[in-house]
Amino acid sequence: MVTGGADGSIIIWDLEQEYHDDNIRASTRVLEEDKPDHGVSSIRFNPHNSSLFSTTSYSSTLSLFSLTPSNPICLQTYPLDSHLYTHSTSPASVSTALIAVAGSSPHIRLIDPRTSSTSQTLFGHVTSVLSISWSPIYSSILASGGKDGSVRVWDIRYGATCLGSLDINMLPRAANRAAGKAHDGGVNGLLWTSDGRGIVSAGMDGKIRVWNAENGKNTNVVFPPVIKNKFQSEFPMVITESDDAVGGEMLWTGNEEELLAFDLENGKMLKRVRIPKTEVRDGLGRIMGLVQRQRNGELYTSHALRDGKKLLGRREGVARWKSKWLWKEDEVEVEQTEKQRKLQDIFEKATRGPVTFS
Repeated sequence: MVTGGADGSIIIWDLEQEYHDDNIRASTRVLEEDKPDHGVSSIRFNPHNSSLFSTTSYSSTLSLFSLTPSNPICLQTYPLDSHLYTHSTSPASVSTALIAVAGSSPHIRLIDPRTSSTSQTLFGHVTSVLSISWSPIYSSILASGGKDGSVRVWDIRYGATCLGSLDINMLPRAANRAAGKAHDGGVNGLLWTSDGRGIVSAGMDGKIRVWNAENGKNTNVVFPPVIKNKFQSEFPMVITESDDAVGGEMLWTGNEEELLAFDLENGKMLKRVRIPKTEVRDGLGRIMGLVQRQRNGELYTSHALRDGKKLLGRREGVARWKSKWLWKEDEVEVEQTEKQRKLQDIFEKATRGPVTFS
């Protein structure tokens, strides 16, 4: 696993080692610049080659790295003209994969690693671009989220023109393209569903919405009003398979110092894992990143702290972590089952026997 820090450091974590205490130890520290303006804003493994990864930084640089047996090496850097917030690599084949880069500029740059240059620039946003994500099915389609609450969908085969915007007000198509808004605050989180038919957006208005990617309509999935999303940095979200979810998919999100899981089909909150308040001081513990390990489905989080945390196993949603800050496994399960038991008791009393009033 690779993480990037606000101090500009990049750390490689060995997930295969067994530890006898609560911490996952870093095996390699690639950089340690300790310059806040060089902080790593996003980091991604190449979807076609697990030995390659890329980073963006607030110093306006996209960097490509290769993992070698000894130490990772930087293959290429791309200095750009704006602070960079996030990036995403196209699912196209290795020979044609592009890296979409977004930041304080309203323009999205598509970088071609083969030529070490910008192959295309997408114009349409009028403010900073906070999030970006390629379709997992169609390698020419990507979505981007703006600071003004807009989500725009692009097909790079048709040049730099935006296909349209996701809009909660359902404006006519021509007006939608220019003025459509998906949220009443900046959109700092975007995910496609695995089949490419849905787009999940997270806004700084505290809302999460699920959109039909084929017609651009809001599916009106209602999530409970518990989302805390006030920071401009990328909002952590992951979609996983789950037998507990109606449609078979569960949406995990960071939520300050806790982790929430929702049924992606109906928005119902299924799990809640927290760091005890006694251990949270001055924002320490806030979840900054969330990823799923593909081989075994484990979820890992990065925090506003310097060490790694392994949180959850995939299937049963039971807490399995290596962190002294988190509740023990049985306490999380007890909280869930106790609430379910009380609700079930109320339901049975109301339906199986007479209701009395006093």
